[in-house]
Amino acid sequence: MKHIILNFTPVFFFIFFTFSANGQESWGLEKCIEHAATNNLQVLRSNIGIEQAKLNQNQTKQQRYPSISGTGSYSVNFGRSIDPTTNTFESKTLQGNNFAISGGAPIYNGFQIKKSIEQGEFDILSSQSDKEAIINNLALSVAQAYLQILLNEDQVEIAKNRKASTLRQLERTNKLINAGQLAAVNKLPIEAQIYSDEQTIITTSNLVQGAYLNLKSLLNLEADYDLIIERPDAIVPERYNLEALDLEELYNSSISYQPQIKANDYKMQSARKAIEVAKGAKQPSLSVFGNLSTNWADIAKKRSAVPSTTLVPVTFMGQTGNIEFPGQDIIVDDYPYFNQLGDNFGQSLGLRLSVPIYNNGILNTNIQRAELNLVNASYTAKQAKLQLKADIQNALANARAAEKELKASEKSVEAQELAYQSTEKRFNLGAATTFEYTEAKDNLDIAKANLVTAKYKLLFQLKVLDFYAGKEITL
Repeated sequence: MKHIILNFTPVFFFIFFTFSANGQESWGLEKCIEHAATNNLQVLRSNIGIEQAKLNQNQTKQQRYPSISGTGSYSVNFGRSIDPTTNTFESKTLQGNNFAISGGAPIYNGFQIKKSIEQGEFDILSSQSDKEAIINNLALSVAQAYLQILLNEDQVEIAKNRKASTLRQLERTNKLINAGQLAAVNKLPIEAQIYSDEQTIITTSNLVQGAYLNLKSLLNLEADYDLIIERPDAIVPERYNLEALDLEELYNSSISYQPQIKANDYKMQSARKAIEVAKGAKQPSLSVFGNLSTNWADIAKKRSAVPSTTLVPVTFMGQTGNIEFPGQDIIVDDYPYFNQLGDNFGQSLGLRLSVPIYNNGILNTNIQRAELNLVNASYTAKQAKLQLKADIQNALANARAAEKELKASEKSVEAQELAYQSTEKRFNLGAATTFEYTEAKDNLDIAKANLVTAKYKLLFQLKVLDFYAGKEITL
């Protein structure tokens, strides 16, 4: 049995890891952006801001309805106290209960509630636009991190290809040395280049891991999450015309739907409503109020009057008799708890008018403060528009510069490729030194690395322009 387990265990793990690798899902740029839009911490915090704005508005809406509160109390009074049933002083210990329900509702308060509700609507829209702006900026950051991974992976491939080329050259050099055409020292620079190539592979591989960690952070994924991104078939689009793009047209189309611009506009409208709310506080306010109350006291007695007759003897003209005088007898009985509550039940209803006359300048200060907030909001909106135009101008200039850099890199690779092929042929014939061959190879590899960097730089700048044009960021 042990022999069977040892034979089948490697097979089991091979099958397990094969299925795990095949079942692993790679992430495209669209999936990364979608995941970040729902899981990034900044986005989650923006959801809290939206919910808080909704709660504030709901609380303001509730102010239109009556407010009702109930109170109950139990007290023990010592010494000289007032009997609540007779309003007379008693010098004894007194226990009592008081119950009341009071309520009130606004009728008119300078439309402060109405304006506050309207202000809350703009606050909600502003919070939602802030969230959209966060998602948009996050999409650019995710795209940049995604492209950085692709760039670093390409750099790793270039380093691996360079090492493979160096190994082939070492093999050819060893053959020439064994044939007696070259001295043995000629292979030393090539062996040193192999170690340098290995170091480059390690360095670029570490850059890939660092780029993955950056992307995972944006996606709110754990650092040990096994993330693999998809590689698009084509990096730079075949057709694009940067010269045809006009700054003013791009700005005018972008300003109408950029969420940060909308957010600032909503904040300005909210500030205007805040001024109206502050001014409404200077107007009279009218409200209705009502109250229900009852009480109980342990010393209360039930007093009732009972008709009675009093006979008074009278002597008149020698005659003696009795005269009946009607009267009342007061009977004092115990006063049950619930009977007291029912008998002492009282109600009240009224209107309350409040007219602000002088309040140490608080209302005027609130109005001035609201007006300053509006000015500040308008400055913020103007600054955002100026910044948007500057960002679009920089993006357009960077894209055009990246396009020129890409074309120059392509020509550089072509020239370095020809130079390397010529040096390689001369080296194989013994007409070029190892230093010349290594230098030509270094120049070609540097040109290829610059070409890859230029491609991804242009691609990112094109995605930035798509962002300002309102297009979806895809590869």
